[in-house]
Amino acid sequence: MKEMTRRDFFGAAAVSGLGLGLASVLTGCNETKVKSFDMANLYPVYQDGAYLEKDFSHLIGKAGLGLSAENIENHLGLYSNYVKNVNKAEKEMAAGQVNDFTMKHLAFSLNGMALHDIYFSNMTTETTSRSTALENALAGTFGSFENYMKNLSELAMQVDGWSLTAFNLLNGKIFNYALKHHSDNFPNFVIPILALDVYEHAYVKQFTKEAKTEYIEVFKGIINWDLVSQRFDAVKNLT
Repeated sequence: MKEMTRRDFFGAAAVSGLGLGLASVLTGCNETKVKSFDMANLYPVYQDGAYLEKDFSHLIGKAGLGLSAENIENHLGLYSNYVKNVNKAEKEMAAGQVNDFTMKHLAFSLNGMALHDIYFSNMTTETTSRSTALENALAGTFGSFENYMKNLSELAMQVDGWSLTAFNLLNGKIFNYALKHHSDNFPNFVIPILALDVYEHAYVKQFTKEAKTEYIEVFKGIINWDLVSQRFDAVKNLT
């Protein structure tokens, strides 16, 4: 596999759209070698001055996914709006327009776009597996993969927003983070590697509010662990 320096990696990581300022965090680090990854598959893409809206339409009505066509189609419409709004907000803020729209959507729609990108890209009906590195990291925090999944589910049941698995740059550990909103209570210096959307809009078109646990179980069965492993491999040496 092709290798690149840490400086090169930051150039690629800039497309992620997570707004975490990773290059600033690690300014002055040694030129440690890290693997090269196709960041376009792992995180949002920023190109020619705008975030690209990815095409996830293949998920609509996909057999075996467990999520209805209406559910996915409605949800993709929200994702599309996040992309449009963050692009508009960045353009206006860069022109010096400080107003309610730019202040809100530079954070809210940025995270909404980025987290939905991770959420949709991680859905698959294929058989996937976790890397040894990811398995060890999860066990290092939670004791076992089973404990990790239980923690992810319990967080999801207690929050109306997001249950995120993310890598903490400050201590090099993986934790699950509960977010009530896209941009509220979003911890600094963490990079999401898995995102579970538990806003009602993610499931009420198909499941009742009382059947939230059923939706969570469906999601847990369609996680692309190959992709989660690649995200972890891409960021685990950044501490």
